[in-house]
Amino acid sequence: MNDPDKSRFFADLRDLLVDYIQNRLDLTRAIAFEKIARIVAYLVIGVILALLFFFGLLFLSFMLGFYLSDLLHSQLAGFAIVAGLYFLALAIVFVFREKLFARTIVDSIIRILYERQQTDEDEEA
Repeated sequence: MNDPDKSRFFADLRDLLVDYIQNRLDLTRAIAFEKIARIVAYLVIGVILALLFFFGLLFLSFMLGFYLSDLLHSQLAGFAIVAGLYFLALAIVFVFREKLFARTIVDSIIRILYERQQTDEDEEA
């Protein structure tokens, strides 16, 4: 090989390396955007479900409050019992918040983030 062939070889190699790095960056960016989009979609679905659950629970609470009011002949007592149930539920959630919610949410996000990497490794094998 003479000098012009060597310089052309290294120039082509450099161009291929730059293209490879650019393609890997684009792929990494696309994977990151896909994961972010999935997390946002799960959050939006979670918020919608939480709102629907909240409104259902709100109306059921009113029903229970009025029902207990009729049974006890006191609106104060009926709605106080419903409020007491909510404070009891709040205390239970507060005590078990790490085990019930935080760990589940973190595990779900980690599963989403590493799901694509696992499928990529399976395809390469």
